[in-house]
Amino acid sequence: MTEDDIFEQTKGAYLCLIHPKRSGDLYRQEIAPVIALAPSVSDELVASMITGASWRERLLGICTAMAKRPAGFIEPMLQSLRDPRGISIVPTCAALAVLAQRSIFLMPQSFSESFDRQVFDGEIGWATDKAMHFAGLRADDVLGRGPNYGQIFDDHIEVYSWIHAG
Repeated sequence: MTEDDIFEQTKGAYLCLIHPKRSGDLYRQEIAPVIALAPSVSDELVASMITGASWRERLLGICTAMAKRPAGFIEPMLQSLRDPRGISIVPTCAALAVLAQRSIFLMPQSFSESFDRQVFDGEIGWATDKAMHFAGLRADDVLGRGPNYGQIFDDHIEVYSWIHAG
């Protein structure tokens, strides 16, 4: 299986992963093909997608990773934040926050300082701060939407919590 095969089989599922809650929980139906396909996608391909050149493949990679065994994909997620692609920043941080809250990822206290906080209009700084708050490592929360693309962190938390619990 290749990335092209995944895109072909899942159609535009990645689009609902940009702003998943704008259509209620319709995202569950839209990403069902990704979740169903996940077991047949190799770990190497999933890791490659998470760190890939396009935010589109990264979104599908994160979704697939969360449907498989996400602990094995923490390092590629961290790597993707070191080489960010705008629209995938908030979903990646949300997925890592879910894993941290569930004690699958041991998020360090220095997490939000591990990346270039200024890129994409400060989106990494905002998203890593949100992730730390959700994981219980930061008392104060940052408000608003992602500064780059207006994503709502809690919507992504809901998506990745649901996928991983599924």
